[in-house]
Amino acid sequence: MRPLFTMLSMLILMAGCSSTQEADIVIKPKDSTNLVTFENADGSEGLVIPGYQAGLIKDEDHDGIADGTDRCLGTPIGVKVQADGCAFDRDGDGVKDYEDACPASMAHAKVKANGCADFVSFNLYYAPRVNEITPKSMRILEKAVSFLKDHPEYKVKIIGHTDEIGDEAYNMKLSEERAKDVLKIFNRKGINFKRLSSEGRGESEPVGSNNTDEGRQANRRIEVELYL
Repeated sequence: MRPLFTMLSMLILMAGCSSTQEADIVIKPKDSTNLVTFENADGSEGLVIPGYQAGLIKDEDHDGIADGTDRCLGTPIGVKVQADGCAFDRDGDGVKDYEDACPASMAHAKVKANGCADFVSFNLYYAPRVNEITPKSMRILEKAVSFLKDHPEYKVKIIGHTDEIGDEAYNMKLSEERAKDVLKIFNRKGINFKRLSSEGRGESEPVGSNNTDEGRQANRRIEVELYL
């Protein structure tokens, strides 16, 4: 009986020593870049923030960008951000997409706090000695037409301008005719005449020097205003 008792005692002692050694071992997770999961109200798995290093970086708004490099601290949880930690602003109007009720405003639009425009102004340009707007201007006009179809509450004012080459009376008439031509283009593309108006101002409002080719080209313009 003594040998069996002795063997059992030794096994118990060895087990106790092993337990003491293992108590000092710190088990580390295989993946140190754990994803942070936010639960829904009902307890089910909800939002998962990819790339967020749980416990390894300070990230108050949980957008995956460390506070030290985050230019927009306090972004609401779940909002997609750029590399600098700021939310996207696709139309460049200064209102972040998640706060923008009109996230596809036209360029140069003056927008309200909700991101919707109440006034849009842009220029179309005529090529020299050619009675038609440039291809680039036509692309801008196409975007304006698309915007107007999506926003039937807007009206359009078209104002023609010329450079100083030629007689003043002739330039006035030319500016009126070009403004009317642009009005007709809008109409042909589906914008009702009731929403359109045009006028010419000739050479009276230059924005560049009429002594240079660049200045004269800037003056040969059609101002288009979209307004409520």
